[in-house]
Amino acid sequence: MPVPLAYANPVNVGMLAKYIWDLSARPNQRAFELLSLNCEDELEKEKLEEFATIEGLDDLINYVNRPKRTILEVLQDFRHSTSKLKLSILFEMFTVIQPRSFSIASMPSTHSLDLLVAVVEYKTKMSTPRLGLCSNWLKSLPVGSSVFGMVKNGTMTLPTDLATPIIMVGPGTGIAPFRSVIQYRNEQQKSGAKIGDMIVFFGCRNKTKDFHFVDDFTKWQKEKCCEVFVAFSRDQEHKVYVQHLITKEKARISDLIFKRMAVILVAGSSNSMPKAVREAFIGVLNGDEEYLNQMIKCRRYQEETWS
Repeated sequence: MPVPLAYANPVNVGMLAKYIWDLSARPNQRAFELLSLNCEDELEKEKLEEFATIEGLDDLINYVNRPKRTILEVLQDFRHSTSKLKLSILFEMFTVIQPRSFSIASMPSTHSLDLLVAVVEYKTKMSTPRLGLCSNWLKSLPVGSSVFGMVKNGTMTLPTDLATPIIMVGPGTGIAPFRSVIQYRNEQQKSGAKIGDMIVFFGCRNKTKDFHFVDDFTKWQKEKCCEVFVAFSRDQEHKVYVQHLITKEKARISDLIFKRMAVILVAGSSNSMPKAVREAFIGVLNGDEEYLNQMIKCRRYQEETWS
């Protein structure tokens, strides 16, 4: 099993469990098959073998996927089988903790690396809340702690001409990369460069709870550096999302797209948001979906989303 270079030297089982194996991962069918191999309890063995079959897939989904049950919780449920596990089986059963990617929310010249991290915590029918492994680990660190990571290029590219307008759509933590874009262009403008219009569509639940970078956006709007439209989905009876604001600003946006060849950048959750935003822009384009497809091919419309 490959391990990170930091653990290239021999490690004991305790270190594997604490630092390398992802004990919060959801097990696949192969894990149940492995559990059943040396099981001597008939009831457990029968259930494990059932989960490992195509016929038992629906039951497996109800047992693992819907409640987000972890591999560690499965081992606790099948105690007889777990007691018979050999170390070699554990290496095949457990996956390695995967690196997490976060968008950098600051430009290089600030000499700092800012991240916007949503702390994942939610409830299912399980008694214990589900916690995001990396986000809650980061949350637990004392101020001043060292965190090791690496910087990789993102998938989005900015127009080479600073005069090209940019329309940015970033609900939730999707706003992170656009803070760095605005910082960079604002710095270039102060150095005398001609900067194209920047329009930002941001969405969050409440103005007072999760309006990320509110001080920055307030400052930039006063400086007329960019235009910011914010959708607060829970501050009124009817829900308002970024796609509603895009539709509302149709005249302004269509002018930038058709007459000034604006670039559109979308970042955030990969659930329903990207599709809803695309449909809103198709509406802005008077239903011309082919034009949007051409923008995608020419990278005038780019998405960077995550689950």
